Amino acid sequence: MRVAGFILVVFMTLEDETGFVNLVLWPDVFQRNAVLARTESFLGVSGKLQREHEVVHLVVEELWQPRLERAPAEPRSRDFH
Repeated sequence: MRVAGFILVVFMTLEDETGFVNLVLWPDVFQRNAVLARTESFLGVSGKLQREHEVVHLVVEELWQPRLERAPAEPRSRDFH
């Protein structure tokens, strides 16, 4: 992704019942998966896991839309005000 001559790295956070993982999408990976990254709320992710102390990052190599027999439940609003 380019903005005013800069190449941007995209960071995302995924959450499940076990906690959070930070995703790092390098520009070429983001460009290949831009529609999924911008529109899907339920993603499959593969890549290389990096852990330093208590911080975990997944350097994304591929995103995909999982094929499920049933669609996941709609997430409830998390209003923190």
